[in-house]
Amino acid sequence: MGVTKTFDVNYVLAGIKAGITLFGENRVLEAYNKYNSEILKNEKLELHIIGHLQRNKAKESVYIATTIQSVDKIETIEAIQKEAEKQKKMIDFLIEVNTSKEAQKSGISENDLQKLLDQILNRDFTNCNLRGVMTVGPLTDDKKKIRESFALLNKIYNKLKNELKKSDFDTISMGMSGDYDIAIEEGANLIRIGSLIFGKR
Repeated sequence: MGVTKTFDVNYVLAGIKAGITLFGENRVLEAYNKYNSEILKNEKLELHIIGHLQRNKAKESVYIATTIQSVDKIETIEAIQKEAEKQKKMIDFLIEVNTSKEAQKSGISENDLQKLLDQILNRDFTNCNLRGVMTVGPLTDDKKKIRESFALLNKIYNKLKNELKKSDFDTISMGMSGDYDIAIEEGANLIRIGSLIFGKR
């Protein structure tokens, strides 16, 4: 995935020209203004929202994105479902897990994950589809801590995949420009790369 946070439409067009079809954005309104622009709205691309989603931005998110990676509350899914139903659209989502256990980070704790999963499974979210899990690695140069964080998400992913028996539960999103190599080694099948593709912000 090419992450275009703070990069304008010309960078997106350059990415498309280079063969990128999957893009990610952190900030919903920035993403909405960019990807709903006349320049990009007819381009063939897929957009994921990867930053924390405030429920009052669900309408714009659903309009521009195919997947929302940063779900950690049942209320967020309810807001996405409401907007997706209005827009007659199916939205994939990932559960964001805080595997680094850093207080400042979004994401549900491993201990609270089962409760959220039960809430999801006990509701009829006809326009929302659970596709996997995501995490943001710890803010550190300690590769051991980064690896532990990613290994934990892989463990969680495999446990849920075995329990859910859902054929399209297939996404483990982790790793960015500074730690993508460790993420791949620990089982990531979706990495989120910004500065290594588009340059320094």
